[in-house]
Amino acid sequence: MLFPTYDFLLFFLIIFTVGSFIKKQVTAYKYYLICVSFVFYSFWSLQFLELLFIDIVINYLIIESIERTPHRKQFLFIGIAFNILYLCFFKYYNFFTDSLYATLNNFHIEPSFQALQIITPIGISFYTFRIISHLADCYKNQLKCPSLLDYAVYITYFPQVISGPISRASKFYMQLNSRDKYHYQIEAVVILIVSGLFKKYTLSSFLFNFTQLPFRLPEQYSSFDLILATLAYSCLIYVDFSGYSDLANAISILLGFEPIQNFDMPYRAQSLQEFWRRWHISLSEWLRDYLYIPLGGSRKGNLQKNLNLLLTMIIAGFWHGAGFNFVIWGGLHGIGLIVKHIWSDIINNYQSSKNLKTQDSKKLKAVPKSHHEHSAFYMNIFNWLCTFTFVNICWIFFNTSSLEIAIKFLLRIFDLSSNIQSSQFNCWQLYTVIAIVFTMNFWGDKISNLCKKALANKNLIIQTIFASTTLYVVFRLGPNTVPPFIYFNF
Repeated sequence: MLFPTYDFLLFFLIIFTVGSFIKKQVTAYKYYLICVSFVFYSFWSLQFLELLFIDIVINYLIIESIERTPHRKQFLFIGIAFNILYLCFFKYYNFFTDSLYATLNNFHIEPSFQALQIITPIGISFYTFRIISHLADCYKNQLKCPSLLDYAVYITYFPQVISGPISRASKFYMQLNSRDKYHYQIEAVVILIVSGLFKKYTLSSFLFNFTQLPFRLPEQYSSFDLILATLAYSCLIYVDFSGYSDLANAISILLGFEPIQNFDMPYRAQSLQEFWRRWHISLSEWLRDYLYIPLGGSRKGNLQKNLNLLLTMIIAGFWHGAGFNFVIWGGLHGIGLIVKHIWSDIINNYQSSKNLKTQDSKKLKAVPKSHHEHSAFYMNIFNWLCTFTFVNICWIFFNTSSLEIAIKFLLRIFDLSSNIQSSQFNCWQLYTVIAIVFTMNFWGDKISNLCKKALANKNLIIQTIFASTTLYVVFRLGPNTVPPFIYFNF
């Protein structure tokens, strides 16, 4: 059941209406949320719900063992190993068996075992990360062992169980166990809903049509088409997932929970470090706190820091999907982060030595302030262009099914024999949508504030006109059928 559908609208109107009467009755509201989450998840599959329930019970028993026995580290290891194996079995079994079959066939060896076809439970990547972070927080005494009810509500919380954001347990429990639920302004909720629908229902659905065949059959498209397809996919994955996050946050707010910022205009970034501080923020913070820092972070010298960065990003890539293309995508980002750190160290050392020489020399003339401002402006543009280009190239590996197709895609881009006259995507509608996405990315905060001010006006006529007009535009421009969210595949 997708968020931007009439089925979900009816479902949510019912649960919101009923929930509003019991929201301040803490225990009753917990039982209500767990029931609603189970019902929501069961729409995908009753078998998936059964697996989720078993996973919750097993992990809760492990948490209790961490809390109550002296063998804390051993049970933490058991818990992490269990969850990694659980995730690998359901998400990567087919990938490993297919790879093994292909390898054996290359050596003309007949496989002697029967491969199973495992269906991946929806949301398994996201709720497994929530489970692992909970285990680690309990081990570090940052969390007390919750009740089974609280734990089940946290893991299954339906606005976030499918595709995040990955909320932190301590903050979630604080809000769950408080009678005073998150106090929201209705205009903020309306903006999130309109923003989410516009991104997903309108923009994402349009861009989807330009990103399917080019990434499967790049040889059938011109260089110009493939450049447009790459830009379209960069815009698509941004509006698709940020649109989902907006809707998930709007639903959470109405249920009484504080929203979690998951995107902060990421294509404004002037470095890969900044990009990952703005892109899928809850995942970036999870990788930092529960993988990069436990590996040693930057505490053991530059060499170990760089190895930790590379390993973290490769794991992040493999987490996204079972395929070498995701590993390459993560590895490229890891290498990019390492190069950025090395370059920053070189620049810092150079500036330090330059400052020392400047202090020793009294004959140097002061450089005009305007010169510094112009240099900084052009340097910012250069840094942004390099970062955005690198991220776009990496998306090619992310969205192609194999290394072979990704290389074909890149070679075709640089094939100068294909020209703009043979372009299939050279249309004003695509340029307009890309321009809209870039406008939202660079000035989204200002646009959002203006819309909030318009809605905050107590004039009912203005509020009605604004809401009606925006929703009309969203649904008028939207398609008859909405493509599934991209991150549902992960």
